[in-house]
Amino acid sequence: MTQGSRRAEALRLVAALVSILVATAAASRMLVAAWDDHGLVYHLVHGFGRTMGWGINGTVVFAALFGAVVVVAFALDEDKHVQGTLLVAAIALVFVPTLVVLGRWQIDFTTYPVSAVGGVAAGAVVAAVGGTAPPISGGRISFPNAARALYAAVAGTAVVGFIERYLTYESPITVVENTPVVDQVAASPLTPAVDLLAVSALVYLMGYFTRYSDATDVVISSPNEAAEETVSGFIGGLYAAAKRRYGATALEGGEVLNPAANRRHSRPAITSRVAFQYKPGSGAFVRRREVAYENIRPVTGADARAMEAIAEERSSLGSRVWYAFRRQLLLAAPASLRSLLRRSGGAHLDRLIGADVILLLTPLDEIIDQYRVEEGGDFDESWVKTPSYLRTGGNAEDGAYHRIGAACSAASMPDVYVVATDADIALDIHGSDSFGETRFSNFLRSDILGLDVVYRNRVFPVAGAGSEPGSEGYDDVLGAL
Repeated sequence: MTQGSRRAEALRLVAALVSILVATAAASRMLVAAWDDHGLVYHLVHGFGRTMGWGINGTVVFAALFGAVVVVAFALDEDKHVQGTLLVAAIALVFVPTLVVLGRWQIDFTTYPVSAVGGVAAGAVVAAVGGTAPPISGGRISFPNAARALYAAVAGTAVVGFIERYLTYESPITVVENTPVVDQVAASPLTPAVDLLAVSALVYLMGYFTRYSDATDVVISSPNEAAEETVSGFIGGLYAAAKRRYGATALEGGEVLNPAANRRHSRPAITSRVAFQYKPGSGAFVRRREVAYENIRPVTGADARAMEAIAEERSSLGSRVWYAFRRQLLLAAPASLRSLLRRSGGAHLDRLIGADVILLLTPLDEIIDQYRVEEGGDFDESWVKTPSYLRTGGNAEDGAYHRIGAACSAASMPDVYVVATDADIALDIHGSDSFGETRFSNFLRSDILGLDVVYRNRVFPVAGAGSEPGSEGYDDVLGAL
């Protein structure tokens, strides 16, 4: 990530937070009016307080401390640390002082110890479910449900408040008898539209703010079942380079990653998910990289067709807006509902579409006829045995890499790169001195792999086992992630 992109991300997050505060201020009048209408939510909240025995003030204490715990858990999450810190600062420096100045901070929390403990306990349970923390997580701190709960609370309050304010009805239950009639402040004809805009902004911006991750998710995919050794060798080499440069640590499958990195010639079999992480630099806006191989199945022509369809769906402004809103709305949904509502073509396709970066492996030792190379002479296309995933103009299953690259050039799609393993074979054929030469890069992309310009500067050669550290090409791959 460049310095410019870090600044851009920082500005987007700060702008989103400021916009959330502005939208909250705009929606607060509507929420107060909705409460004063004494609808169903008003009576349900009072009923909850009476049932628990602590009244409406105790309910406010419960809700406030539940929210505080969720916000703290959100800020502690390694993948949400930046925006969590911004949110805590905004609450402490803007929101709470505003309540004090307006005279709304009138409840003595110490007089409601039971509801306070209940709020803290409920928030802790919600944040802890599905979360990880040392020592059981290898040092990682993650509370994914904190983000979902925070989003659900803010977006849900805004949406329900809008409905309560503008839907005329008699509450089906009555908990508080003889509720006082509150004279509402006269509203202009544009007030409903302003309130709807504020609610929509809160739903969208809070979704973006809580969904943003400090981690770049990198997925590795192989072309066929026979590429198992290629995958093992590449992951081992990449992990070794990441450990050497950035102190990478294994997240899953360390018993496979460490032998693959230390003795790459052995290339241990990968039978389950392996993953490692590293952070290429310091600073608040340097994203952690998480690289994973799922060992589900190779990429196929069906994946390419599905990704083409998804890219087409996201191509227009209207569909991008709908897609963005749909993503935010799904954030607060339970996992079972999210999996039901999301478009799914299986675990492998879902991982590809959900990733930030896709690395498509291409084993050159299977593509280049090494017998012809040993014979010598001038290179020609007969030296290359083009596999189906690189072939074009054939049947519907051909050219998966070409089609995935074209699909991922569209908006809201992952970045995709092709990694050519055992590329020292091609380097010998071309006669270049290093992988970094532009002429060699073009030769590898067009003459060997037959990839078009959509992959310009997106093909990374890496050497086979036995190459000197630093000259293998893995550092270039790390630098692109």
